[in-house]
Amino acid sequence: MLRDVRLRLLPNVLDCLRWSPDGQLAVSASEDVIILVPKNGNTSGKRSHQFHHARANLRELMVNSMNDEIPPADAEIYSIGDEQGPGYAKQLAWSPLGTSKYRRCILAVLATNHQIRIFEPKDHPWSDWHLKHDLTLDIFDYEGWTSESSDETTSRLRSRTRAISWSPACHLFAARRCGESLIAAANENFEIIFFRVTHDYHSIVGYFTAAESAGLQVGTGIQATWVNNLTWGPWKRAQGEGKNEAFLAYSFHGRVYMSRVTTGLDVDKEGNPSVNVSVGEETLVGKSMSDVHPVFAIAWADEEFNGLSILAYAVSKYIMIAAINTDGEIVSTREFVNGFVEPITGLCFTPSTNSSGVVLHAITVNGQSQTVVYSPLSAALYDHNSISTCHTSGDIDQTDTHMPDSYPEDKEEEEALRAMATRWTNAISLRKQDFVNEYELSAANCRVYGIAPSPLGGVIAAACSFHPNDSLEYITASKENTRIVFGTHEGSEGVWKARGFLAGEEIDLSKVPNPIARASEALLLEAETLGDNREGILRNIRKSLDRFKGTGWSLGSVSIPSEAVENALSANILLQPSLNALRYSSCLEIVPDSNNFGLPLVPRENTEIVAHHINSILRAPRNETTARSTLSKRILYSVACIGILGLYNRRPVLEAARDALSWLSGVDETSTDNAGDAERTIIDVISELQIVERRIADLDVIERGDDDGSGLATIREKDKLFTSKFEKCTLCKKGMVWEDLRVAECEGNHRFSRCALTFLPIKEPKLTKECTICSRTVLGDAVLEGDKMEMRARGHEGEKTLAEAVLTGLDICVHCGGRYWAKGS
Repeated sequence: MLRDVRLRLLPNVLDCLRWSPDGQLAVSASEDVIILVPKNGNTSGKRSHQFHHARANLRELMVNSMNDEIPPADAEIYSIGDEQGPGYAKQLAWSPLGTSKYRRCILAVLATNHQIRIFEPKDHPWSDWHLKHDLTLDIFDYEGWTSESSDETTSRLRSRTRAISWSPACHLFAARRCGESLIAAANENFEIIFFRVTHDYHSIVGYFTAAESAGLQVGTGIQATWVNNLTWGPWKRAQGEGKNEAFLAYSFHGRVYMSRVTTGLDVDKEGNPSVNVSVGEETLVGKSMSDVHPVFAIAWADEEFNGLSILAYAVSKYIMIAAINTDGEIVSTREFVNGFVEPITGLCFTPSTNSSGVVLHAITVNGQSQTVVYSPLSAALYDHNSISTCHTSGDIDQTDTHMPDSYPEDKEEEEALRAMATRWTNAISLRKQDFVNEYELSAANCRVYGIAPSPLGGVIAAACSFHPNDSLEYITASKENTRIVFGTHEGSEGVWKARGFLAGEEIDLSKVPNPIARASEALLLEAETLGDNREGILRNIRKSLDRFKGTGWSLGSVSIPSEAVENALSANILLQPSLNALRYSSCLEIVPDSNNFGLPLVPRENTEIVAHHINSILRAPRNETTARSTLSKRILYSVACIGILGLYNRRPVLEAARDALSWLSGVDETSTDNAGDAERTIIDVISELQIVERRIADLDVIERGDDDGSGLATIREKDKLFTSKFEKCTLCKKGMVWEDLRVAECEGNHRFSRCALTFLPIKEPKLTKECTICSRTVLGDAVLEGDKMEMRARGHEGEKTLAEAVLTGLDICVHCGGRYWAKGS
């Protein structure tokens, strides 16, 4: 189980926790945002830390802001936020997977000075984060505002953002495998602006005026409340080619509204995508007791149930859950009374053990919590099968958890009690009791600053602090202490099946996740939280994944069109369910045994993954530009030799290797002599062609049954080692000996590590990137840039080469599905 994290700070805002899809937990605290990055591997030792602590520091922006003198606004719209520099972190929003350079997540921070900034890591993922984009500048530069509302006062109100929310990813077209996403930002002009943000691009794509049905005057600057609690629902296909739609919920003056947002993607002649956004009429979902009673929080379930979207909002004394159909009509509403009058600091949905239901979690600032097990199908029939449970942080939940007086007699009862003890509400109660005992207090208060579900939804993180309630407390900044507590919940056992890692009676390959949409880092994080039940649960997951990978696909069925080779390679290698089952199984091998504190070894390469990986590259179309690319020819030769060396029993691979070597033998190799004159020679792969012909012939003999019974052992011993005439050592210029998948050695005994993607020798370690899970090293983008410069110098620019398709299309580790990082990136 994840251990508590103690931070020497106290958050200054509520709802301060956000968990990213790749497992990074962000905590907003004054001028800093603390990012807890999980350590992949063994963290079972008592003294080992389970997270790296990174920091996004808003104070670094203060130096730049001091040079920019902003004139004060008029009295009627004056705001202290404009005058206080960078301010504090007020709200956090993670991007979906794939937004950053290496398909990771980036962080949006809304500060108390009403400005939006995007942060990303400076170097590796666990280094401190730095400013990447300032979205507030886009508001001033945007030319799409209506002419009648472009005065100075309106511009000031537009630039003051009150709430943000980052949408999930929607797949508008196949060229972007990780999908598109939008940031919604509500400003003081009662407008909601949509930003499109990627690693190297940001712009405004549209906006609309919110809460028009409230009949309020816009832009006066005297409103007591603003549009708040922006929350995106899940995307779904809309009518029209390439269209997607989602509901955007928000609150204003004690009312909850919902608008349908429809997106489409246009691509110009140069291939640059542009997003268009349209917004439908807003719908009143519900309201609080009066206009002065706030809406504390809004949450959407992350998936639909038979076409129904689930929306929950929390107000004073109750929580309301609404089921909404695809037309935006409210099918049913259910009210769950709790009697809470304090602010709700966290509201979130997680999967349930029931596949047709969800679990809703809510907690107040003083530690009172409510758990709702909700079934939308039952609610649509006005059934009362949903269950609501409320309790305070001071007592163990007796409604949920019955603790017997005697020691459990059987293993099942013991496991049930252990699961109850690890629930996040009980974990807060136990920490509070520890605080009382440590300081010998009669009682204590619990402050909860926010909760957040893990990427898979099986774990809840809660930020809390404890204080005596029978005496005054004086603390300095150095004595501030906030605990991040982790715990399971009532539906944790159903997470693995809901996310596709546990198969039912019938195998459905469409439910198997892929590492592009479901990060392997999230799987490892969830496995770490299983605690003492780890071995049994992981054993069941591995068995289930074995059932998935048993339905593999044929190597001979690979077909890659000449258009969009990059996307076709990604689809054939990274989106195949049977191969993804193998990748997730490989990830789980890194999770250590609870009885073994030794460092886990990097799992060996899986033969099936390597075979499909090599086969796809060998069968990729080869254009004229590829024939002029030295790097592309080296990659093609390298994967062909790996096929000959280690996949001698796979006929489709051997045949594809023979075709590739034959193509290489017909391509001129251009080199430069000492005088600077270009020489054209034929690539010598005669020995390699003879080896592959012998191995194919041996397979024919075995398949006919004419061999002497030694079978594959005979093929394996033949041509076990061979020296390349094409791939040379950079130190001694001698040929490289093909013997090992991970290590390359020349005839002069110089050894190099091999790239885990192209299997080329890594001759310049600085031009590489590394997987965050299995630590395998692959060639980086700088190598590709060097190949482009070489071709440009020869005048051979043209279409994308095979090297570019391989190194950019396979941007996630093909062995375990982990994300890459590069030093100095």
